[in-house]
Amino acid sequence: MSLINEFQEKMPGEVLVKFKDMLYKEAEETKKQALSTIKLSIEVYKDGEKELALVVLKESMRIAKSYLELMDKLDADKDTAISIITAIEEIEELMNQNEKVSYIYDIYNELQ
Repeated sequence: MSLINEFQEKMPGEVLVKFKDMLYKEAEETKKQALSTIKLSIEVYKDGEKELALVVLKESMRIAKSYLELMDKLDADKDTAISIITAIEEIEELMNQNEKVSYIYDIYNELQ
């Protein structure tokens, strides 16, 4: 049961709408943070700091999972969140294989 469904019976309509709007805004900000930290990790990797890039990428994964949780609470479409998580996993694998930055950017650009 989503958080919204759980509160639907307990909250007046206008409060529920404001609550949903607040959660959607938080979800959108979380998505932006996930994407920006992915980009940061690629820039760090490009500068030759693979280990640091992987640390930043782990933070991206944490943020992306938070985004997925928010979308789940909203009972909203989770496809974008899942795509971000999948892309992070692919990028991590490519970084571990010392792949070219251009291939990694291709994965990131598919998220845009």
